[in-house]
Amino acid sequence: MLNAKKITAMTLSGILALGALSGCGEKKQTAGGDNEAVEMTMHMHFFGYCVFDDEWPVFQEAAKRTGVSIKGTAVETVSDSAQAFSTMLADKKLPDIIHYQTSELNEIGPDGALIPLDDLIEEHAPNIKKFFEDAPEVKAAATAGDGHIYSIPGTLAPVGSKGLPSQGFFIRQDWLDKLGLETPKTVDEFYNVLKAFREQDPNGNGKQDEIPYFDREGLANNLYQLFDAHAGQFIKDGKIVDGRITEEYKNAIREVAKWYKEGLVDPEIFTRGQQSREQLLSTNLGGSTHDWFSSTASYNDKYPEVGLEFITMLPPADVNGVVKEDIGRSLLHGLAWGISKDNADPVRTIKYFDWWLSEEGIALKSNGIEGVHYNMVDGQLVFTDEVMNADGGAPGYMRNQGCVEIGSITTLDCELAGMNQIGKDGFNSYNEAGIITEPMPILSYSQEELDVKNQFETNVNTYAKEQEQKWIMGAEDVDATWDAYVAQLKTMGIDDLTAAAQSAYDRYLESTK
Repeated sequence: MLNAKKITAMTLSGILALGALSGCGEKKQTAGGDNEAVEMTMHMHFFGYCVFDDEWPVFQEAAKRTGVSIKGTAVETVSDSAQAFSTMLADKKLPDIIHYQTSELNEIGPDGALIPLDDLIEEHAPNIKKFFEDAPEVKAAATAGDGHIYSIPGTLAPVGSKGLPSQGFFIRQDWLDKLGLETPKTVDEFYNVLKAFREQDPNGNGKQDEIPYFDREGLANNLYQLFDAHAGQFIKDGKIVDGRITEEYKNAIREVAKWYKEGLVDPEIFTRGQQSREQLLSTNLGGSTHDWFSSTASYNDKYPEVGLEFITMLPPADVNGVVKEDIGRSLLHGLAWGISKDNADPVRTIKYFDWWLSEEGIALKSNGIEGVHYNMVDGQLVFTDEVMNADGGAPGYMRNQGCVEIGSITTLDCELAGMNQIGKDGFNSYNEAGIITEPMPILSYSQEELDVKNQFETNVNTYAKEQEQKWIMGAEDVDATWDAYVAQLKTMGIDDLTAAAQSAYDRYLESTK
């Protein structure tokens, strides 16, 4: 059993704001040969809502092709994935497979919860070997601080993809047209458009109820890039910088606080949460956002009675005149799966993992089942009407079919096939413009670096977030309190966190040469 104090520290230092409870079932596993059917248990609970479902068609199809059926151990009664993860680790017997954040698996592996995979990969997993050889950054992310591999990460795009879009700005073209406005090209023009949305009644109901800018992530981060600022660690000239103590961040906070005070930013941006897009578009109140291309574009079809023309636009040029998008995608999606210390058949399991990186496995993970979820038409992948017309768009529907973030590769064909034309146009415009900035890679920390993270990260993040909200909501003035804020973060260890990240990043760069 792992040390409970360490479990808590690891949970609090997670990169994603995940959540939920998990139970480790005492389901029996029967070890067997490659052709003998076996059942294995798996913990999967991520994003606070995505829990493994034994009935997912994609995994049932995989069981037919591999002989390995998977039974989930996590339950949905609590929506905190981090709690689910720590509860699962504290159980006496771990499930055969553990799926979670790559960074967290890199912590629990050396601590004994997972077995090292180096020799298993070398002897039994040719597809994984090729995956690591073709994408050194993937192998670097999979390598824990002790030099061993404990999990297999997965990608959001084909190996070799660099700087691909994931999200972008959306704006109400119907509102622009009604008010005689052009698509904003600079941050000042964007401000003026949002001000017009607020003051000139584009929804036509005679009320000043429009929400010019909203964000379902509950963050103002997506606006900060317009002021050349970052709300966390980023790479600048080969060095790790924490944007939260930079002058650019202070300037961004000042401007966004002004927008918030003037009613241009959702007054509930920090509390409305994931439902903001649904609430504000279905009621004809939302004017602009920054979100995923596919799912956001689908709202044009979802509420025809509203007359939405919610289209993508390139980022307005920032305060320095630069058109860029900081919210691009890393090759990796940040999740992985590993083999627990209680797994009775690691060889069969690594072969199962390896199958998901075969051509057949990649196609199933990316596209679902041919004839059920998609068909090939003139050599092109075409999702069925049921997939394309699903509430929330094709990506959410396919995740509920089992096309989830595992240790496999996602094809771009499936992503583009799941978009309507508005989504495709947005993705392609960002891609062709070449404006995606270098994302932070997934870093593997040594035990010494992890100790630094576990000591300082939670308090630093909590304080910085609380102060950010005070400033934006007008409870405090950023200029008056900035020096004290920076001094407090330094006292709390923000420089130590940056140094630990720099050390891990230097090691990452060396390992990918």
